[in-house]
Amino acid sequence: MKSSNRSGFTLVELLVVIAIIGILIALLLPAVQAAREAARRSQCTNNLKQITLALHNYHDTSNQLPMNYISQTNAWVSWMQGILPYIEQDPLYKQIRFDLRYDNAVNVAVMNTVVRTYLCPSDGQNQEGIMDGRSDYGGAHAVNNYKACAGSNWAWGAFAGSVSQRGRWAGDTNGLARGNGIICANAYGNAPTDLNNLRANQTKFSSITDGTSNTWAAGEAVPYWCAWTWWFSENATTATCAIPLNYRKGIDNLRQYVNNWDRNYGFYSQHPGGGNFSMCDASVRFVSDNIDLTVYRAVATISGEEAVQIP
Repeated sequence: MKSSNRSGFTLVELLVVIAIIGILIALLLPAVQAAREAARRSQCTNNLKQITLALHNYHDTSNQLPMNYISQTNAWVSWMQGILPYIEQDPLYKQIRFDLRYDNAVNVAVMNTVVRTYLCPSDGQNQEGIMDGRSDYGGAHAVNNYKACAGSNWAWGAFAGSVSQRGRWAGDTNGLARGNGIICANAYGNAPTDLNNLRANQTKFSSITDGTSNTWAAGEAVPYWCAWTWWFSENATTATCAIPLNYRKGIDNLRQYVNNWDRNYGFYSQHPGGGNFSMCDASVRFVSDNIDLTVYRAVATISGEEAVQIP
């Protein structure tokens, strides 16, 4: 009578196989995550390029770049409203009632509309584009992961006193109402914009005497870390380079400063190691967190006459 021998894995062999699979997964996971982040960063780059090309198309039509301001009738106008027709959002733009207050029901419906081009896919904290606790008006509204560069001059907080001695608003530190970049908030509080400032802040590409390839147009923002980040508001669509890029990211719990505008009105990104910026010529660069602050600020001005080389 023949004995039957059953072949199979021993417990030791099974444990070895499981260990090998675990090691392979551990090796592959970072590579997969890196590939996903590269794809997300590429989409972010494309968003910034489309936004900056929209600025060019707006300029071709209006002979100036769009502006932020509060009208005499207390309507809020943001540059991100202005470029909507040039990012395939013309129907949404046509819903805006510029003759009515910002809190009219029609305008509220617009400000609560998510615009996907304004969102970075790497930001997993933007709650799919609608966030509560937004600045000035309060409540939950559609947010943005991109802001225009207001310049480098700043009068508040730890970086108060940052100023350029040449070009637009030379010697002036008020980067909100009198920024030395391409687009500033043009407002301080809820009062209508000063018409003299409004005229002085009009920007044409010919105004960018430092060169369109040497001047930031727009960069990234993280609305979870800054309440002054929602696309309908004139005061929540710009950032200053007076504050270093990704200031204290990875060191502080930045959420605790969500309402500290004088500290977090800079550019922030969820990409590791830096953030995406578009230049005024519509090219896009990934900028390291370690960029020299003097260079970073110099590229933010449109006419500061600085001689810098962008890394």
